[in-house]
Amino acid sequence: MKKFIALLLVVLLIFSLVACGNSEKEEQPSNSETENQPDNSETEDQSDNSEAEKPENTRPFIAGTADFSGDFHQGWTNSSYDVNIRRLVWGFGLMTNTPQGEIVDSPLVESKTISDDLTEWTFKLKDGVKFHNGEELTASDVKFTYEFYMDKEALAATGGTSSMSDYIDAITVDEEANIVTFKMKKVIYTTDATVFHETWILAEDTIEDGATAAGQTVQEYVKANISNPIGYGPYKFVEYKESEYVRLVVNPDYIGKAPAIKEIIVRYTPAETELDQLLLGEVDLLPQQVEAEKIDPVKADDNFSTNNYFRHGGGTMVLHTDFEAFQLTEVRQGFAYAFNRPKLIELYMGEYGIASQGPYSKNHWMMFDDDEEDLIGTAAVSRFESSLTDYDILDAQGDFDEDVNIAKTHELFDAAVARTDGEYANFTGDADSGYKWKGEPLNIKIAVTSFWTDTYHLVWNDKYVSKLGFDVTIVGLDWPVMYGHWIGDTDEERQYHAYVGGMSYTIKANPKADYASDKILDWGHPSNNGPRFSGGSSLSPQEWDQLLEDIENAHPITGRDEYRENWREFVRVFNKEVPVIPVYSNNYHDLYTSDLENFDTNALWPWTSAILDANWK
Repeated sequence: MKKFIALLLVVLLIFSLVACGNSEKEEQPSNSETENQPDNSETEDQSDNSEAEKPENTRPFIAGTADFSGDFHQGWTNSSYDVNIRRLVWGFGLMTNTPQGEIVDSPLVESKTISDDLTEWTFKLKDGVKFHNGEELTASDVKFTYEFYMDKEALAATGGTSSMSDYIDAITVDEEANIVTFKMKKVIYTTDATVFHETWILAEDTIEDGATAAGQTVQEYVKANISNPIGYGPYKFVEYKESEYVRLVVNPDYIGKAPAIKEIIVRYTPAETELDQLLLGEVDLLPQQVEAEKIDPVKADDNFSTNNYFRHGGGTMVLHTDFEAFQLTEVRQGFAYAFNRPKLIELYMGEYGIASQGPYSKNHWMMFDDDEEDLIGTAAVSRFESSLTDYDILDAQGDFDEDVNIAKTHELFDAAVARTDGEYANFTGDADSGYKWKGEPLNIKIAVTSFWTDTYHLVWNDKYVSKLGFDVTIVGLDWPVMYGHWIGDTDEERQYHAYVGGMSYTIKANPKADYASDKILDWGHPSNNGPRFSGGSSLSPQEWDQLLEDIENAHPITGRDEYRENWREFVRVFNKEVPVIPVYSNNYHDLYTSDLENFDTNALWPWTSAILDANWK
């Protein structure tokens, strides 16, 4: 272990641990103190005129959030609300991203070299970086972290997962030079993002000593302490109170630019009361809001500011392409035309949402030609996007043309009925007498959670459905039950054709990770390929997998154009085959107090990044 490298290092490390430990004890608040922290007037009343700057410098920043799961370590669950805490505590791995989404070396790295054959990635770390408990961060910690996640068996025994062993063959360190070298077994276009971006480095000595004392594996020890993270990022974790808040304070040893905001409280704010809490000054920020009922009052109030941008993801309806009538491309296409997406967007978001035609966002640079780069992140439609089929046919006033869309549905359904090969033989009937699957009236069942039940009933109302020639049944399920059916991880018989959920995109997309045909497992086993899609009528499963391979294996340094063209073909296939209906993409609004300035968020630069450059006026 690295603590035996030199006696001097041990002495210094012990001193750091003691000093930092005492400091943390002094900063621990009682529950009553934490509950009173957001009352800004109390903080201001304690200041005298001779310290006019003190209230601005010591006022905590309070961010509203949905509830945490308390999983503040990577590798187990992936709640975005927990991820926010991880980003504040760690900040970056060996690589990080810019506000524009470019993957770059992180502040941990002094230099990086990649061998000509791409098989060796070598990072020289900066000296003197410290974890929040005073332990020095060295190349040994990096090696420990990656081997921690490469031990799939030990990780799985605690309920964790990782794909690191798929990419890394071996790791070596030069402890004296503080250099770590990764020997890669697999290099792909997204290696920088997949392997080195947001892989948080763990404190080796603390974890190994704790595991030894507890008689646990290091994975068991981290899982047991999953709500008590030790990072090296801009903020130190201080306290977590379940379903209430997380409190963090600025890291005085942070290697980057010291944040002006000295304390952050991330507070659970129920959706029913979050607007009131913002307007009353009980929280300073409500991120990623989508509802006009909350956005408009804040935009009209001079005491608040807003940032808005298109979400890097969106709401979706996932169609099981290997189940009953949804095996047929024309049926999926016809169903997409019948789905009144503009009405759903109006009901849910008012003016603050748009529909897309495939698995992409306005922030994907691959959607734009080189001379269109200034359009990235805006509402503008690129040349490529304009070439895709739009399944919402609008009238002259820009409204959903119900009659024309239904006629298009019938046209496609009739084309499927006219075919008699394979599964098409099971699809019969017509719009007047009703379409049938295996002789029974076609009934498309959509599984939703309780949040969406009322909205989807309004969209697929009885009057509208009566014109379609088939039935639509909306079934409300608890999330775990619905998700089990969605991925096939259930003993229950299959009965749902479509599932309502959401989709978020990574900084660099690798669709093979989600849509390769070998990720479709037999019913009763969890399938990572949500729509169970393997090419549809456009491509054979072999051709589909080859396309995904070509996207993944574009050269990570010189393959930008190749990657973009193959990724666009992936989008074209999705757009034609409709394994997923992209229902909406949110026009997100971050709502925050106007006391905060220099707070610049975007779809690829969340509030946890923007807060580092912000300050109180």
